[in-house]
This record gives sequence, structure tokens and C-alpha cells, in this order.
Amino acid sequence: MIRSLLAMTLMTACLQAQEATLQARPSTPAEVAVVREINKIRRFPREYAKYLRALGTRFEGTLWRLRDHVPIRTNEGRAAIIEAAEFLEKVEPVMELIVYDEALHRAAVDHVRDQGPTGATGHKGTDGSGPSARIKRYAGIQGLSAEVINYGDETPRMTVIQLVIDDGVPDRGHRRNLFDRRFRVAGAAIGPHKDYGTMVVVDLADALTPRD
Repeated sequence: MIRSLLAMTLMTACLQAQEATLQARPSTPAEVAVVREINKIRRFPREYAKYLRALGTRFEGTLWRLRDHVPIRTNEGRAAIIEAAEFLEKVEPVMELIVYDEALHRAAVDHVRDQGPTGATGHKGTDGSGPSARIKRYAGIQGLSAEVINYGDETPRMTVIQLVIDDGVPDRGHRRNLFDRRFRVAGAAIGPHKDYGTMVVVDLADALTPRD
């Protein structure tokens, strides 16, 4: 019995250490690349519009058949891709670069760790927290903050493209946030999701202050 209890204690300690490591882990190159891709599409929207128009030819109804990619069942079909391309053709480029921030990365990691195992979606945590509350665990928010999430195993480029398309989101809130020139810092987290395989969370802010 003592040996069994000792083994359980060691196992619990090991799991806690693993969770702490995940909590504190630095950003991966893929996570940094997501924010880099946001900067690219903000600065060069016309080039991405051309790319989207080409991708928009690969539809069968609402099924998006991309090359070397599992078919994606969309809500709006080709119309959403063309609408996004038209937006990119007209929007004024945002030249101000978003700077990667590890505090925002940690806030995004919290949501991935919380939501991924349950298969839930959306911006509300199981503790009722929203994006700003999660950010404030690690830094003060000077003014504005926002969060964008994409579900599915995608490259950084396709992650950002799907956020800009914002299929099935009537107000295109993810797109508006990505092109809001007031956001100047961001951090991303990528992790497993029970239903979609992978999820990507990006937290954004206009500026941060040190946490008290």
C-alpha cells in the first residue's frame, strides 16, 4: 500500500511538472510564424487577394477541395472566399508591424490548455474568463485587446487566411481584429483540440504594461 501511494504521489508530481512546463514554455517557431503571417497579410493584402481568388476555384458546393489538404466543409462556400478577396483588394495596407509578445502567448496557451481537451469552441474559458481576463494574468492592457481562434490543423498561412475569410461569422470579427491598425502586439499558441485536432489562439493588444 505504501509503495502504491508513493507511486501515485510520484505520478501526480510528474503530471504537475509537465503541466507547469507547458504553462511556462516559450513560443514555438510555428506560433511566431502565425503572427508573422498576420503582418504579411496586413502589409500586402493585394498579393493575398490573388492567392485567395485562385483557391476559390476549388469548390464543389460548400466543400473546399484544396490540393494536398483534407477537404474542408464550409458554411458559405466559394462566396466567402471571393468576398474576402474583394476585401483584400480594397483595404488599405497596415504598415505598422505587430510585435510578438510572450505575455500574450502565455494568455493564449491558457485558453488552448483549457479548451482543447474538452472540444469546446469560442472565447469563453471554463472558469468564465474572457480574453482580456486571461491577458491580465500576465500583463496590464493599456487600452484595447482581442482574440482570434482557428480550429483545424493548418499551416500558419492557411490559419491566417481562414481567419480573414471568417466563414460562417456574419460580422467577420476575426478579420476586423486582424486589420485593426490599433493592435500592435500579439502572441499565439497552438495545441491539440479534441474535435478539430488542432487549435490556434492569437491574443492581441494595442500595448501592454507590466503586471502589478
